This record gives sequence, structure tokens and C-alpha cells, in this order.
Amino acid sequence: MKTISKHKSFKRAAWLFYGLASLFPYLIGIYLILDLKIALSYTLINILALTFVLILLGALVIEAFSRRLRFLAARVAKSVRGEEAEKFDVNDMDVEEVFLLSSNFNQIIEKLDHHEKNSKELTARMLSYVNKLDHYEKKMRDELLIRSNLSRYVGADMVEEMIRSNKTEFENVECPATILFADIRGFTALSEHKEPQQVIALLNRHFEVMVPVVFEFGGTLDKFVGDELMAIFRDHPYGERAPVRAIQASIKMIEQIDALTDSNKDDSSGVQVGIGINTGNVVIGNVGSEVRKDYTAIGDAVNVAARFEKMAEGGEIIVGPQTYEVCETRFEMEEFGSTVLRNRRSPVLAYKVIRSIE
Repeated sequence: MKTISKHKSFKRAAWLFYGLASLFPYLIGIYLILDLKIALSYTLINILALTFVLILLGALVIEAFSRRLRFLAARVAKSVRGEEAEKFDVNDMDVEEVFLLSSNFNQIIEKLDHHEKNSKELTARMLSYVNKLDHYEKKMRDELLIRSNLSRYVGADMVEEMIRSNKTEFENVECPATILFADIRGFTALSEHKEPQQVIALLNRHFEVMVPVVFEFGGTLDKFVGDELMAIFRDHPYGERAPVRAIQASIKMIEQIDALTDSNKDDSSGVQVGIGINTGNVVIGNVGSEVRKDYTAIGDAVNVAARFEKMAEGGEIIVGPQTYEVCETRFEMEEFGSTVLRNRRSPVLAYKVIRSIE
């Protein structure tokens, strides 16, 4: 049901007042004629008629004033409800009060429009900031994902380089590199009488101490082939040369495996690591198909390093001539002899690393 306002309407009050006032001259005329016996004359009729006309004109003026007030009140109510408010047409013929109300209302509308415009601008800025935050959040998630995925394969320095360059994959490059192959000796015999799950757990336990050593000395983990590990070391503009870091990693890798064997004699008895290292020009990049790719090194230096690893006994490190030339002042090494490797015509001179020179 429609609620009836308890407030008195100005229009109804004004019409009631003028309705009663219009009766007043007629009551005077009746009094003059009946009680005072004054004869009805044209003068009296004119006075009564003029009084009625004046009252009627006053009522019309009040009606016009009331209409302006009601129109102004409707505009204010529309603004309060949040609807689009329109300015009030200021009329110079209005009385002072209505003129002031109209002018003040128009100023309020202008300020509201100004604040609404500022609010829209602030909202647009906030949305822009939110979009930027979403972009930065996505970029951070992507970066964390890249770090998480790549850190399992390559060192932290290469991860940082890839993120800084904003690349989605490594490019193929030809460059000098030092290749390291490490094979767990005695692992096959150890795993003969174990369940597959135990074999995998044992293998992972050894790789868990070997892989961090590769990263510690700035190497890139290339692949696992059964119980064999392949790593790539490249020269950087800072720090030690790649061959030096490869031999340092090999020495520490052997020490870590020996310590693991001593602490787990029942599971790791007789397990050692044989390592082959060679330096030369290789091509490093993505090899494979669109479905599956490996980041690896290809070249004669890789094949020679693999042959050296096969020659090394458990606990031995066999290196090639280029590796020896770079590292002869840093490590004590002895000549292993010239070896003719399979599928090679010329013999290759190999060296065995004895210890590090302090």
C-alpha cells in the first residue's frame, strides 16, 4: 500500500487559507446588508468583486510558487535516490527564496558530477592497477615454474640467464665445453637380488648426493642413463675455468659416494664411482622432436668423455689432453697412456687425476 505522508502539503494549506479568505468579503457584505441595513450599491459590489479577484490572484501566485517548490523537491528526491539528476532551470522572475534554492541545488549537482567523474577515474586506475598486479602475479608464477622445472636439470646460473633473457627454451650453440660422465660401479651386482622399487630407491639415494655437486660447481645436468650421469661444464666470465670445476666436482662426488657407502654398508657395499672428463668443441641445444626434446651436447668431445668413463675404475677420474692442459697446475695427474678408442683412428692421450694441489 502507498504510504500517506504525515506532513501537510503547502498547496493544500494555501488553498484552504485562500478558500476561507474568499468567504470573508461576502460575510462582511451580508453583515452590512442585514444588520446595518446598508443598501447594496455598485460601490459595495465592486469592492467585493475586487477583493475576490485579489484573493484569486494571490491563490494563483501561491500555486505557481508551490509548483516550483514541488518541482525542486522532486529533483532533489531523484538525486537522493541515485538517479541521474538534472540541473534546475533558474528563473530570474522567481522569488528570492526559490532562486537561491535553485542556484544552490545546481551547485550541488555540479559537485556531484565532479565527484562522480573523479570516482570513475579512480575506479579505472584501480582496475588498471589490478590488471597490472594480475600480470605481475602471472609473471612471478611463470618464473617460479621455470625455476622449479629447470633447477632439476641445470645450475642456478643458467636458470637466471634464461629468465633474464626472457627465453622459453635454450638456443642451439657451438662452443667449447667440458663433458663429465660418472657411472656407479658395482651397482648392477648390488641390485641383482633386490626388488625394482629397492633398486630405484638405492639409485636415487646415490644421485641425490651426486647431482647437487654438479650444480654446486656450475655444471648443467644433461641426463641419466641407468646408473650413469652426464653433466656439461662451460666457461663463465667469472670464477674458475670449466675443466677445473669439472674435476673439483668429480673429486667431491667420489668423496660423497664413499661417505654414503660407509654409512650404508648393508645397502651400498662395494659401490664406487668411475668418472671420465673431456674438453672440446660441442654443439649444445635442444635435440628431438616437437613432442619430446632433450637439452644435450653433441660432438666428438662427448664421445671421448664417455669412453674415458668406461676406462675408469671405481674411484678413478680419467681426463683428456685439453682438460689436462688447463688443470695441470691445479691438480696432480699422471699419464694414463695413449688409448685407441673405438671408432677412432688416432690414439688419445689420457691422464688420471691423483689429487688436488693445495
